[in-house]
Amino acid sequence: MMMPAGLRVETRDLGGVAVVEPHGVLDAISYAILRETLVKVATDEPRAVIVDLAGLHVPDRSALALFFSVSDQIAQWPGVSLLLVADAPEHRTLLDRYRMSRYVPVYPSVPAAAAAIDDPPPRRIARRTLPNSLASARLARLFVLAMCAEWDVTARSADAVTVVNEMVENTLLHTYCAPSVRLELRRGLLTVAVYDDDPTEARLVDPTPPGSAILRRRGLVLVSSLSRAWGCTPTPVGGKVVWAVL
Repeated sequence: MMMPAGLRVETRDLGGVAVVEPHGVLDAISYAILRETLVKVATDEPRAVIVDLAGLHVPDRSALALFFSVSDQIAQWPGVSLLLVADAPEHRTLLDRYRMSRYVPVYPSVPAAAAAIDDPPPRRIARRTLPNSLASARLARLFVLAMCAEWDVTARSADAVTVVNEMVENTLLHTYCAPSVRLELRRGLLTVAVYDDDPTEARLVDPTPPGSAILRRRGLVLVSSLSRAWGCTPTPVGGKVVWAVL
């Protein structure tokens, strides 16, 4: 897959693990491109993401912060680990100077990295595709209530219902897409995610007019206030997913 600025990224599947092989220079332009690519790969929910650095040139070691940033984000959602492979001495020296192994595990080969991947934690996942209609928000709320009861996490059902309602309404208000809802329970954390086919990033905007004496916490402002973490991630098929961990 060719990228701007001469960056080329190849991705292959290795027993359910995504192996990403970037070729080119990691600089100010390619930094954002490679970051988005890695996040998109993780959105497909592989067992883990391994990045083989063999073909990547890193003139400035500060650019290595990319891997810590991606590792932290995809660990929160969708709960995928990032591992690095550095075989060349110059790469190992660079990573050692950055103390990368304190943040992201580093291995000498792809097979070694793959062998070190632990089995993913048990997770429960439920999905529901909704119509592009005003009824979708209500259907989403009922779906979340039913799954919270089935999974015995009713203590968080009120927040989960509020979050999915705001996300679905946001999709209906700002896109022409039919949303779909994904719930996940993993390590005691409940994640609510809403997918749509519109690539436009969902942004947090304070809905309270300047000078207003009434605080109106709606939309993503409300989602943010109820969540441990939340974000908007592009999907490999060209849309996006807005997610929140409760």
